[in-house]
Amino acid sequence: MQKRQDKKTRLQAIRLIVSSQSLESQEDLQVELDKAGFPCTQTTLSRDLKQLRISKVRGRNGHSVYALPREGMFSPVLTHEEMRKSCWRVDFSGNLMVVHTPPGHASMVAYDIDNAHYPFFLGTVAGDDTVLVVLQEDLERDKARVAISEIVPQLNQK
Repeated sequence: MQKRQDKKTRLQAIRLIVSSQSLESQEDLQVELDKAGFPCTQTTLSRDLKQLRISKVRGRNGHSVYALPREGMFSPVLTHEEMRKSCWRVDFSGNLMVVHTPPGHASMVAYDIDNAHYPFFLGTVAGDDTVLVVLQEDLERDKARVAISEIVPQLNQK
């Protein structure tokens, strides 16, 4: 049985896959999307890549790979080893929590935080590699840190 997903969620999945893997063809990307529960046609995938402004660039290994746009330029896709070394961390300032992620992951992390429905996480704003989380006034940071670690398990893998 195929899961039916809305376009916004599929686009987020494409961003996450492209930012975390070195994929050389649309077929490779289609396979990964299918594994993630987002089957789509080649035509739909082509339109999605165009909408997301994803393009092929020369990767670190010299092969052409898909990459997300970043400030008008395309940056190479991180390898799995680089992803493991990436610094997932949390910082606080007053009633704000900042979640640092690898490039391209912030929107999916913000989505997960918003959909966890913790009443003390009032809302999120996502950039490319940073999520700003507005916390309820006087929330203990330890409580926020435990909750965010449940939602974003990568924060526990330091």
